[in-house]
Amino acid sequence: MTTLLNQVGGSRFVHETVAEFYSAIGQHLSEQDSHDHYKQQNRQAQFLNHALSETPEPVRSSRASFLARGLNPALFEALLEFLEARLAELGFSCQLSSALMESASNLYSDCDPDLSIAC
Repeated sequence: MTTLLNQVGGSRFVHETVAEFYSAIGQHLSEQDSHDHYKQQNRQAQFLNHALSETPEPVRSSRASFLARGLNPALFEALLEFLEARLAELGFSCQLSSALMESASNLYSDCDPDLSIAC
């Protein structure tokens, strides 16, 4: 079975979409908020790639928890909304979009939110 990551075009698609998201919001970030901009962008792309790939447990949970430590919850939620809209714009099915959002959201929800340290 093909993974969600492969169905949307692989890690290249994820990295490009995250870069587009940060390009779109970059003008609205304060200097303090954008301080770790590239680190946050990279972490979010890594997390989404991981969430959408086929990784066995417990590796999936431990890697996700590590990556989630650097994610800002509000920016991650905004990124998921951006990604969902981007998938619809590109003509991906609602089922695929829903499965992708559910996979990423559930994995993030299972991580310890108190570990979020980057902006």
